[in-house]
Amino acid sequence: MRLIAAFILAVPAVVSTIAGTRAFAAPVAYITNFEDDTVSVLDTATETVVATVPVGTDPFGVAVDPDGRRVYVANAEDATVSVLDTATNTVVATVPVGASPAGIAVDPAAARVYVANSSDRTVSVLDTATDTVAATVPVGTRPLGVTVNPSGTRVYVTNSDDGTVSVLDTATRSVVATVAVGASPAGLAVDPAGARAYVSNSDAGTVSVLDTATNTVVATVAVGASPSGVAVSPAGTRVYVADACGTDPDCTSFDGRVSVIDTATNAVVATVPVGASPVGVAVAPSGGRVYVANQCGTDVSCAFGGGTVSAIDTTTNTVVATIAVGQGPVAFGPFIAPVTTTSTTTPFPPTSTSTTGIPAPTTTTLPCNGPRCVLGAALRSPACVGQAVPSRLATRFDRATRLVERATSVTPRQARKLLKQARKALRQGASAATTAANAKRPHIASACAAALADAAGRVAAGLPK
Repeated sequence: MRLIAAFILAVPAVVSTIAGTRAFAAPVAYITNFEDDTVSVLDTATETVVATVPVGTDPFGVAVDPDGRRVYVANAEDATVSVLDTATNTVVATVPVGASPAGIAVDPAAARVYVANSSDRTVSVLDTATDTVAATVPVGTRPLGVTVNPSGTRVYVTNSDDGTVSVLDTATRSVVATVAVGASPAGLAVDPAGARAYVSNSDAGTVSVLDTATNTVVATVAVGASPSGVAVSPAGTRVYVADACGTDPDCTSFDGRVSVIDTATNAVVATVPVGASPVGVAVAPSGGRVYVANQCGTDVSCAFGGGTVSAIDTTTNTVVATIAVGQGPVAFGPFIAPVTTTSTTTPFPPTSTSTTGIPAPTTTTLPCNGPRCVLGAALRSPACVGQAVPSRLATRFDRATRLVERATSVTPRQARKLLKQARKALRQGASAATTAANAKRPHIASACAAALADAAGRVAAGLPK
């Protein structure tokens, strides 16, 4: 199959890398660089690389957990998964899995990670609490892509050599259905409602649309040549497919593009020229940007290396930025942390520390309860998008989350001290937000300040006394 030659033929490369830290900001993209053995950390607010993290050999698949605390990277040559801490941009665990791991996905509860082992015909199920393999599930031949439905009850795996998709029951950890699709299925994604799964068929130049209730193909959409990565918009109205060879079915040129599918009609409504040999594709939580990893950068012959990421404006379906990353970027999987603001759940009870006189911020509906998730999502919320959050504020929030996390692994007496310090850091962060709303520089909108103060209050109220 033609999906990605570099996945089969490893190309040695040695580069210098720098690991850095980050505070909460806009959504961050994590790009696996297959030939560099690194992950580029891309700040989507500035569309610049802010850190480069060494991982295992031939990193291929990547997935960010729902809280944005961990990134999981499948290292094809090493047969391992690297676990990255997003606060420090360092590898905190390395987990042995099956042979040639490719696609990887995290469940909605961030409790399990599913890894498609392409040379083992298996899926490894990782326990995120212990960073160990909890189960190994047999699937089809050469499994590549993997995704989990929004409810966490089903896992879908593309079996490239079989032309099928395996459907796994997460409770029994067994295959409950096998669905025939097109030739050489590669990437796949499930819509936000969990009703449809979209599968790219690399050698067929099509996308199969699966009805998840009946496990049947209900539509087949013709796209470009050698489609690979697939992503669905947060609203579920658009599907974005990376066509590695553009319009050339023989793949003599890797002049790539992205096909945009309307989910209501199952028709391609736009095609966007991007870089050379695009593979991974992900949609920003706001739905306003799509990011595409171009394995060969701008070299359509794929002879000289050099990778890029294209940023697509979803309103105009045009590339608005091209960012240089490492060598041979693949980023096969959901490489941007998901943030949803449509749930009706309230992770923490209301608190009187919130700023009054301002409409309720979006953080009141965040579907998460971890302090890192709540505070990070507030900084990424619509009220704060595009604003330069003061470093003092972000630092306080980051300190608070670190203290809370440390408190889970110490004695009760030590934990009380750490949580007291965390509450203080949260108060300081909320105060910094209010100050920034009233200052000329650095300045943030009052709605953003309210969202941040509200999130800080909710986290503080949820901490044990």
